[in-house]
Amino acid sequence: MTLASWLLGRWQVGPWLLLGPWQIGPGTLAAGLALVATFFGGWQRFWAGFRDVANRRITVNVFVTLAIFVSIAAGEFLPAAVIILIMAVVGALESYTLDSTRRSIRGLLDLTPPMANVRRGDEEVPVAVAELQYGDIVIVRPGERIPVDGVVTAGAAAVNQAPITGESMPVEKVRGHKVFAGTLNEDGRLEIRTTKIGADTTLARIVHLVEEAQESKAPIQGVADRFTVWFLPTVLVLAVIGYLTSGDVKVAVAILLVACPCAFAIATPSAVAAGIANMARRAVLIKGGIFFEIAGRIDSLVVDKTGTLTLGRPKVLEVISGDGVPKDEVLRLAAIAEKYSEHPLAKAVMALAGEKALEIPDPDEFRIEIGKGVVSSYAGQQIVVGRDVFLREQGIVIPARIERAVADQSNLGRTAILVARNREAIGLLAIADEVRAETVDAIAALKSLGVGKITMLTGDNAKIAQAVASQIGVDEFRADLLPEDKQAAVKEMQNNGRIVAMVGDGINDAPALALADVGIVMGGTGADVAIEAADVTLMDGNLSRLVEFVQMSRKVLRRIKLNIFFAIIYNVIGLTLAMLGHLTPVMAVIFQEAGCVTVVLSSMLLLWAKVPGPEKLRGRLS
Repeated sequence: MTLASWLLGRWQVGPWLLLGPWQIGPGTLAAGLALVATFFGGWQRFWAGFRDVANRRITVNVFVTLAIFVSIAAGEFLPAAVIILIMAVVGALESYTLDSTRRSIRGLLDLTPPMANVRRGDEEVPVAVAELQYGDIVIVRPGERIPVDGVVTAGAAAVNQAPITGESMPVEKVRGHKVFAGTLNEDGRLEIRTTKIGADTTLARIVHLVEEAQESKAPIQGVADRFTVWFLPTVLVLAVIGYLTSGDVKVAVAILLVACPCAFAIATPSAVAAGIANMARRAVLIKGGIFFEIAGRIDSLVVDKTGTLTLGRPKVLEVISGDGVPKDEVLRLAAIAEKYSEHPLAKAVMALAGEKALEIPDPDEFRIEIGKGVVSSYAGQQIVVGRDVFLREQGIVIPARIERAVADQSNLGRTAILVARNREAIGLLAIADEVRAETVDAIAALKSLGVGKITMLTGDNAKIAQAVASQIGVDEFRADLLPEDKQAAVKEMQNNGRIVAMVGDGINDAPALALADVGIVMGGTGADVAIEAADVTLMDGNLSRLVEFVQMSRKVLRRIKLNIFFAIIYNVIGLTLAMLGHLTPVMAVIFQEAGCVTVVLSSMLLLWAKVPGPEKLRGRLS
């Protein structure tokens, strides 16, 4: 019997054209439903298979399409429907894990206000930002965002430029200082000469850098498709050999059916989907399965400082008093002077006073010297709070002990705010960005997991960076960085053959997050654009989740390899039995489905897999 005559015999002409192998009755209805389900459920995969053949590509879709049509030709409609069901589930998982789209990063530009107040002669005129010209003098009041890149020509203010540079503290801006579009004027009035507008601003360049980096990520061809390129021709040859040696076309059909690489095709996506579900319960959202694969092999970690390793807000870490003055009195006087101030440092002072339950009366007088400090009075006492330079300008005596303490705090990377009473400095408050409680353990755990090099990047100055780096145990740090500098650091490591993960939280981190092999963002505090540019989001902003993610990535990689091993074993055994004539087409499908079930059950174990937190991991390895 030839293959052609056998096929013609199977496709009988009559009222049950497609259902010849089935008897009229419940079985016929089941066969009809299975056939309908096969074509309606598999038409997209069939179309993809035909398209791949037209494009001269041999993929899993091609193999599945061939196996399904052979199964239908053999009258095995129900097994064909089961295969389609399994592949449909795989496709749904793949879509869920790999096809998550990011919202447009153009929302970044919303940080730039649409209108600006521009000086025209002696008047201030509202002008659309799109109509600004180079050299225009823009007026920015307290609480307003700066609309252009420029240079301050008059005024003084504390500007929060964390979205651009990542600096943890507001930066005092006076005449001659540069400012960036999208940053926030927290207090004071500024007059700014426009130097960059529109697409030339630093903020717009960040948008461009993110887009460019995202486009540079080339799609990675699936392992299953690469396997099928040589596997399908091999199986076709084996099917022909099986038919020629046995003279039975069913042997050839059984070989094709048992070799259908469904188990191989779902080996990766099923493990990835289970890993994603596991991490989602741990508040870690992953935008695609490929990032599991890459994260399991990372050897370099780049971490932003402000808002990532630290909390991103100033905190009074220490109160130092002069001779004979209680520390609580130094803090109380500072809080009285700062009570009406909106400056972030003032809020840090008030927070500590609140923790200590100190009674803070209203000051009798209160005056802010923009960019310098506060002058106040209470109960006949003059209180001055500010940097040492400001106190000297006020003619205040600073004892040698206080001067030494200021130098010590500066060496620790802290900001020293002096407190003076009646023209004599009586103490100081050491303020710095607070390191997250879990940071030290997380860094140590990542090193124990084999992350070879951990680098901290920051827009802060070198002294602050050095203080934080030595406290948390990173391998190196780079300070005074702009967004393009952070991106360049990632690119440099990649050019040296490193697999780089980047962790950040702000707009200034977005270009580096997008370029890194795996971009990880702190979801609790991260800017929207950073979340969109990143591949993984730690939703609760806890660095311990990063340790869990790295461990889970490695578990997923090991499980994928195990699944592929199972798939290959089933194919080898099944092909051997089919070649020897020990498998009918129905048995071949059952054997092939057994491989799929084994792979699915193997992957499902990842749903309940446990990964130790950094504290347990560190203790286990110490």
